[in-house]
Parts: sequence; C-alpha cells; structure tokens
Amino acid sequence: MNRERRAVLRGIAALTVGAVGSGAAAENGVTAERGPAADGASAPSARQEVDTSLAPGVTLFDLNGDGSYTATVEAGDDARDEAHPRPIHVTSGGNSTVDYAASIAAPSSETTLGGLGELAYDYYEGPNNVNPDDSGALAPDETFLVVENADGRHGMYLTADAGGGDERWTTFDVLARMRGDTAGTSRWFEYTETEGGESATFDDVIARFGDDARLVRVGVGHGNAVNPATLDLYYDNLVIDGRTSRFPVSVTKRVSQSRTA
Repeated sequence: MNRERRAVLRGIAALTVGAVGSGAAAENGVTAERGPAADGASAPSARQEVDTSLAPGVTLFDLNGDGSYTATVEAGDDARDEAHPRPIHVTSGGNSTVDYAASIAAPSSETTLGGLGELAYDYYEGPNNVNPDDSGALAPDETFLVVENADGRHGMYLTADAGGGDERWTTFDVLARMRGDTAGTSRWFEYTETEGGESATFDDVIARFGDDARLVRVGVGHGNAVNPATLDLYYDNLVIDGRTSRFPVSVTKRVSQSRTA
C-alpha cells in the first residue's frame, strides 16, 4: 500500500475515533490538527489512544480544508433491491476529490472474536467510482474495526480492492480476513499504536487481540486522501453471526483537516 496514503488514513482513522467519540455537537465543524505527513511522521492527532466510545454514525472529512465536504454519505435508493433494502451511498457527486467519508456501526449484540462465526457486508461499485487515470477506484476500500480486550480499545483498518465482480452486489467476507485466511494478504493496520511502522501491519486479528476481545464497532470508509478520485460506492447488509444490521447514514460529525500538498 502507498506509504503516504496509509499515513493519511491512519490520521483519518484516529480522527474518526476522536471526533465521533468526542460528544461535541454534530452541526459544529471541528478543525483537527494536521494529520500524518507524507514521510510517515505522526502528528499528535494520529497518536491519540482510543479510550472513549466510538459512536455509530457517519463522519465526513474535508481533507483539503476548502470548507466543502465533497465526499458524502446518503441513502442509496438507486441501488436498492429486495435483498438490499437500505443501502448507503458514498459519493462525491461526480466530482474528483481527496475528501473522505466513513460510516460506523455497532454490533446489535455483544460478541467476542473467538465466538464470532460470521462477519461480512455487501458492496456495489457504481460506474463513477474512478481514479484520475480512469482506472477503477478501490472497492470496497477501507474496513474499520474497534475491539476491546484487557489492554483497552484497539482500532484498525484494512484496505482492500476486491473489485466489483460480475454481480451488481458483492459480499466482502471480513471474518476470513480477520482470521488470516487470505495467505498473508490481509494486512490490517492498527492505527491506535503510538509507533506506526511496519510492525503495526498484521494478518490475524484474532491472534493479535485474543479470543476474549470484544467486537465493539464495524465500519466502512471510502475516498483517496492522497490522489483525487471520484467516489461512487454502495454498502449494505452488515451481517454479524446471522444478524443483519445497516450502516448509518446520519452524519454525526464533520471534520476539517487542513494539510499541505
């Protein structure tokens, strides 16, 4: 994965936890400290510990600090079908942007990593999900997890480009990637570590945090925080052990993160 993009994503992930968990009024914009630099150095905002509850909801990021949240999350009515009654749509309205959007959900019942038998969601890549060179943008892009064990809370993300497949909707098996069942290709990144070098990248979430660790949040995020892209991606049917949940569409927080090129 591009080191610069990963560094920016680490800042986004940390800001997601800090901004959404802060309890501040949703309608008020927040100006965060500058995120990790291109050389991988971390600013204080990216080094914060996750010691508060990450509230479910949507967080929008204005990463170029222009005052416009070009990456948005809305109801994906145009992708709705019988099997996908309430999809969300991460979109930039046909515009190229470096902004980012994330939707975070809470499991409907408590579960441990060792007892987890199923974790997956569906995604659909729209025709406008493209990079500046007209190649397809990442899909399903980032998956976020927050787990809690005796050491506290740990936040992580996985960047994946599984493609859209031949069907309109494709299922992304998160649990297989949590178990390291993907021949060393999962490469999760724990953004709550103070030192975020290569050692923070791992394949087996369960082995890293333990069978008794609780799953407390699951989320999805989409956007290219380094190279401008046009966003057009749908998500639905978050399934945890046979229970289907929906990704939130209500905006909980807006975060302005000015950063230099």
